[in-house]
Amino acid sequence: MLESGQRVEEVARTGNPQEKLVASRILESPAVWQIWENEHAGLMRTVSQQRRPPLQVAALKSACLSLIHRKALFEHLRNRQVRGQARKQLVRFFHCSRGYGHALIAEHESYLRSACSYLCSSHVGSAVILDGVFLDPMRRYEELYAEYFRAFCEGFLSSNQAASPISALLPYLKHQITQQRLAVMAMPAITPAALRDAALRRPTGDTEKLRVDALRAQFRDQSELISLEQLGS
Repeated sequence: MLESGQRVEEVARTGNPQEKLVASRILESPAVWQIWENEHAGLMRTVSQQRRPPLQVAALKSACLSLIHRKALFEHLRNRQVRGQARKQLVRFFHCSRGYGHALIAEHESYLRSACSYLCSSHVGSAVILDGVFLDPMRRYEELYAEYFRAFCEGFLSSNQAASPISALLPYLKHQITQQRLAVMAMPAITPAALRDAALRRPTGDTEKLRVDALRAQFRDQSELISLEQLGS
């Protein structure tokens, strides 16, 4: 829990914009912090209660996977910019016992707590336990689950209309996430340093793709210059 608390404060200062927003919303309200802390403590307790390190790692992996599922709905609504009647239908489907307004507020609050716990849990796995499985393999599962969840939601919304083309991919996408989940759970520890190249290649928003034709022209000019120098010599 100490490591998790420090992680929240660190992300609020140095994380990407979305991470900063999540951490700041948790930190800015003592009541919200208390609720999150109690929930996260229970999550970490299920990990620490395992006596053997391999079982602790497995419990932490399961916790991260569950958190990915719990924050998926709000991320889908936000990232796909679902508005109007479509949003009401989805929120009511996942919160059938609540009114729309209360359900939307509850979903946002749940998202903040789940996203914050995921930031902390994946950090504990990669930086404390030093297992790179909590980096790229876990992110890959998150990407696959987002694709599956999108297909499910679009299929649900189009159930009374023309079938969505992506909904036909549901069995394949479900198979993908099942295989990735099994791989993550069975995967032996990966040294985070082994994933350094993958991290360096990941876009950050501060880099720019170079045009291939510009690079070719640059190399051609350099080659011609070298040829002229060789002729002159």
